[in-house]
Amino acid sequence: MSVDVAVDRADSHGETTGGPDRVRRPRRRVGLLFASILLVGCGVAFLAASILAPDAVDKVTGDAKVSVLKSFHQIFSPDELPVIRLGVEGSMVELDRCDGTFTEMVSYRIDDVLPLYAAHNNCGGDVILGWDLGQRVTVEGSDIVYEVVEERHTPKWSNVEELAGMTGEFMVQTCFYGENRMRFLSLAPVDPAASAG
Repeated sequence: MSVDVAVDRADSHGETTGGPDRVRRPRRRVGLLFASILLVGCGVAFLAASILAPDAVDKVTGDAKVSVLKSFHQIFSPDELPVIRLGVEGSMVELDRCDGTFTEMVSYRIDDVLPLYAAHNNCGGDVILGWDLGQRVTVEGSDIVYEVVEERHTPKWSNVEELAGMTGEFMVQTCFYGENRMRFLSLAPVDPAASAG
């Protein structure tokens, strides 16, 4: 007398060839295929947008980066002041080195214009895009606390004279993402007596 025993055999992936798992495998593959097509489609759409409307993509991604960095700072280090690094004096050559510092722009040295330190937005300058008037900051290597006291916007390559009369000790500058605009913020030392009271 023989007894027939039904045994599910495992395939090369360790799954059985019989039972309910047999139905699930094709669904998983369809799900993975759909997710892959969706990701490739998003990549193609992003590439097309980058070619057809690079400024719009730059603005959206840049603004998102600034918002994320600002939120990250507010959540994880709300009691720490932002720190900026002021670098060497120079021109576009020094600015284009993109070393994480704000270059003192000698071409902006005229009467009635504060010393100006600039950094490209994609080289760390975008930190100032998240600042508001009243933002307090420190400069690397100094114990002085500064406050943003004034703001101006100009089109790129504007005349330096448009910055005349800004108050404070110095300015920092960067460009807005995806726009023909630069942001200038003037900073002044905070009176220690005022911040203690």
